[in-house]
Amino acid sequence: MPTGIRNMWTGISTNWTGFRHKFRRPLAEFLGTAVLIAFGCGAVAQKVFSEDNTWFTVSLAWGLGLIAAIYVAGGVSGAHFNPAVTFTLAVFRGFPWAEVPIYMVSQFLGAFFGAFIVFLGNRPALQAAERSTTTGIFFTAPQTPDISTWDAFLFEVIATALLLIVILATSDKGNNPAGNLQPLIIGLTITLIGTSYGYQTGYALNPARDLGPRFFTAIAGWSFHVFVQQSHYFWVPIVAPFLGALIGACFYDVLIHTSEPTPLPPKMQAEVTLDAGRV
Repeated sequence: MPTGIRNMWTGISTNWTGFRHKFRRPLAEFLGTAVLIAFGCGAVAQKVFSEDNTWFTVSLAWGLGLIAAIYVAGGVSGAHFNPAVTFTLAVFRGFPWAEVPIYMVSQFLGAFFGAFIVFLGNRPALQAAERSTTTGIFFTAPQTPDISTWDAFLFEVIATALLLIVILATSDKGNNPAGNLQPLIIGLTITLIGTSYGYQTGYALNPARDLGPRFFTAIAGWSFHVFVQQSHYFWVPIVAPFLGALIGACFYDVLIHTSEPTPLPPKMQAEVTLDAGRV
């Protein structure tokens, strides 16, 4: 390799190494979120375009996709992949507020990129299908006409609250933390939520999971009508997960939490005594 090209490549490599080190946490959130969306929305696409997937296999794919994403990025960023989780951890667990905006932007961009991966992997089928029949591959909506917007909002609040309760419980040192099994338990919880509460809305649980792919479809040929369809439903998977996450964290801290920082007054927190020999 000529000396000039080698020196230029060395300079690029050095600069990238410095950039990657400085922004390793948001970069991990970006890649982890992209992996989650690529697997999850990819499974939805397989259900739409074939008869091999069922609602259960889609729910299982979202859970397994989350497990994979946590192992990809969790050791670096903490594996939030969800603005509602990041915000709630800042409120209840002392996550630095200065990092909240960049985490959220990284999660949104990762979800956008994950949707692009799904688009590439299913491009011929997507181009052959009616656009109105494929939006559900990328973002969520009420699955039947009898579910109103406010019913869907309630389902998303409940489901996200349950998710946060499990996340906080499995990381609570005073409550038999899950340790290395936490990715498995949280992933299986996503599958459980999908089979218990998911069908009504497609269970977003995550503003980035819905908004990133929705923006992708808007610029990839589906038009910005995706933001007004079904009575402007797009705001539900943005607002409801934030509210549900805060409610879930509040319930957990009031009733059980013992070991981590919390904004709740000490008298509102549960006092749990763990017997030394208890299994």
